[in-house]
Amino acid sequence: MEGLLSRRSIGIPCSTQLHVGHGGGLTRLEAIAERRSIPGVMLFAGTGDVLFMNAEAEVLSRQIIGARYGAGAQEVLPREILELCVSLRNLLDNADPEESEGQHELRRVTGDVHAPVLLRGFPLAPHSPTDDACMLILMEKIGRERRIVPAQAKEQFRLTDREVEIVRYISEGGTNKEIAQHLEISEHTVKEHVRHLLKKTKSTTRTGILAQIFQDT
Repeated sequence: MEGLLSRRSIGIPCSTQLHVGHGGGLTRLEAIAERRSIPGVMLFAGTGDVLFMNAEAEVLSRQIIGARYGAGAQEVLPREILELCVSLRNLLDNADPEESEGQHELRRVTGDVHAPVLLRGFPLAPHSPTDDACMLILMEKIGRERRIVPAQAKEQFRLTDREVEIVRYISEGGTNKEIAQHLEISEHTVKEHVRHLLKKTKSTTRTGILAQIFQDT
């Protein structure tokens, strides 16, 4: 993932004159997105205008909006993405010229517990007077494909074996009642385990638990 944090590795100037095709910047960005197998990639100009959005990002955005407002919603981008752009813009405005690109990363979790999405935002400062500042946002699903809790996360958050099991079922969208049935324990016990997980990961929601535990996978 480190290569995506530098515009030099992306191979494009972040100007508002980007065009698709003929080996241009957007084509190279698409190629990188494909090679890195990143579900969703969005590139914004410093003004907040969308310069690039791959198909996966569009699908995920629609899913997030649909889950919140219904299928007929007219919003173009989820509120969390717009808010993340504002925060990234603030980082760009207050950036230290001596800091290397890629030092900053902002994370947000959106969607619901059945289909949570981790947003990872990176401010990209201009490299020359002809470049514009840009903001890169990666959208990553957290959920059913991530059933194995990394050993590093288990150690970092001091998870018990039972808590690891609970996390696995949460990642599959299981309710407290369903988890209790699978593990043959009471629903009250499941709630206590979830409460401990919230405390250990310093989260306030079940999707927050998943974001913390699977953030580096």
